[in-house]
Amino acid sequence: MLSKSTRLLAVGTAAAIALVSFAPAPTAEASARSHAVTKAATWLVKNPATVDDGISGEIAAATALAVADRNAATLRSRVGALEKKASTATDLTTKKPGNAANLIILVRAMHLNPKSFGGVDLVQMLLDGSHLGVGDPTPGMVGDTAGSAYGQALAIIALKRSHQPVPTAIVARLLESQNATSGAFGYEYPVGTFNEDPDSTALAVQALHLLGGYSAEIKKAAAWAKKAQTKQGYWGTWSPVDSTSLMASALKLVHRSSGKAYSWLRTQQLKDGGFPAELRKTTSTSNLLATADATYLLTGKSMATFSYKLKGYYWSPRPKVSGTAKVGSTLTAKFGTWSPKPTLSIQWLRSGKAIVGATSATYTLTAADLGKRIRVEVVAGGIGLKKVTRVSSPTKHVRQ
Repeated sequence: MLSKSTRLLAVGTAAAIALVSFAPAPTAEASARSHAVTKAATWLVKNPATVDDGISGEIAAATALAVADRNAATLRSRVGALEKKASTATDLTTKKPGNAANLIILVRAMHLNPKSFGGVDLVQMLLDGSHLGVGDPTPGMVGDTAGSAYGQALAIIALKRSHQPVPTAIVARLLESQNATSGAFGYEYPVGTFNEDPDSTALAVQALHLLGGYSAEIKKAAAWAKKAQTKQGYWGTWSPVDSTSLMASALKLVHRSSGKAYSWLRTQQLKDGGFPAELRKTTSTSNLLATADATYLLTGKSMATFSYKLKGYYWSPRPKVSGTAKVGSTLTAKFGTWSPKPTLSIQWLRSGKAIVGATSATYTLTAADLGKRIRVEVVAGGIGLKKVTRVSSPTKHVRQ
């Protein structure tokens, strides 16, 4: 048996190790998981959305990079491109609420404002495509596809993530899309024929989780999902990778097991890092949407809750002021080289207080500045970047 002093020494040694924060080496599994995420993200960078993929493909690919938290520069560029085309892209402006909803989810995850993205109110765009007008024969139907839970759930996730009220008609239509017997959500095709759908069920579970108060419906949906899962671990649909990734991430969100889903998914990743839309075979090729959706399960995140971690700067210099501190003279701010390159907001300060209207790179001293010291303040920020404030050293006291 250890003496009291020996045990105390052992405890003290352990405490000392904890205090200096020695981190354990990553496990082999954690390393393999991270590598799989990196490979998928790399494929998405090398294979951007094509014209045929449309804006929905652009949104999916950018969202996946945000989920993966990889390739920050490419992500910033692609979200910036979406911002520029938000007001003109016909797939958004011609009542395509599904695209609007997906873009809202990306925008919120990037800590941006969906009510003012590229000059567009994406939230209103979503609502405009949701049949909410007085007397509408299909109240609350998101888009023009009747009897589909997928669009309803997607809209709810987008609205909840935007901290916007969810119209009761949209929720009611989602609940109508749950099969009372099996618990699955799905769609009608042809009219009158219900099709159980893992994708719809996955999104419905996430939407109801965000709404709160629907534990019974979630329980039934999760029970169906467990029964529908194959022995290998996937959910069989037109694109098993998509369905499995969405369903497994939904189950994790509501604290249910997804069985072998993750281990099965890893068997589907191709050598180039992408994932196929079909069950993998020797002739399979990578598919953009399948690879994008795979990032949810690879990272353990969900559409309902994932959030991008804003990045800092390698270089964030203090601005400098040049010019003579004399009434009538012009001062010039020099901002140095920032990396990554942010958007800079400029504010000139008089004795530490903002000078109204002085927000350009130059400032001409006035009588109000006499005897005062002038500084310039810059606030750096932008898509995917933290907001950082830097203030220059003061000038000499302004003389006449």
